[in-house]
Amino acid sequence: MDSMHMPHTITIPNGKKVVATFTRAELEERLARLRIHMAAKSIDTVLLTSYHNINYFSDFVYCRFGRDYGLVVTQDNYTTVTANIDGGQPYRRTQLGNNLVYTDWHKGNFFVALQSLIKDGSRIAVEYDHMTMNTIGIMQETFPGSEFTDIGAPTMQMRMVKSAEEIALIKHGARIADIGGQAVRDAIAVGVPEYEVALAGTQAMR
Repeated sequence: MDSMHMPHTITIPNGKKVVATFTRAELEERLARLRIHMAAKSIDTVLLTSYHNINYFSDFVYCRFGRDYGLVVTQDNYTTVTANIDGGQPYRRTQLGNNLVYTDWHKGNFFVALQSLIKDGSRIAVEYDHMTMNTIGIMQETFPGSEFTDIGAPTMQMRMVKSAEEIALIKHGARIADIGGQAVRDAIAVGVPEYEVALAGTQAMR
């Protein structure tokens, strides 16, 4: 089969969902706050593209490898849009919604995937502080009838207020970091190689 007949998008629903960083209730509360903002600002669809926002609202952390990643949120659904290089991992790590994989068989398949999730003519919120001018231009060409607005600043304000679960996780992480720091301090001595000092810290934290 030649590339012209290969699929633009696929789904890879393999394996069980991984244990989430936060509880389902925590993630649902984050989505609820985002959707309240969407309703108040007459936003039909949110497209998140940054590491921090995709992780915050879906619990999936991507590794870009020169490819685009997204999280499409509406009042009824949310879907991570990921590159085929990740296989089924994004499906397993996307906690509450769906996952759509785009392939490399055709240039611009990321935007083809978005077209299957976003209706042209709708009001779309994107992260102006993360999306490049080139990508914004392609978005405008892909959805010529749509109106675009910013979601970067509002989501930043949402993330600034930490929940009880987030505070507990931060304290736990800081405690582990202190253990590693003390081990590094104790390992430092004349003639000890740097990699041995680093190894002492990572072993203590593990």
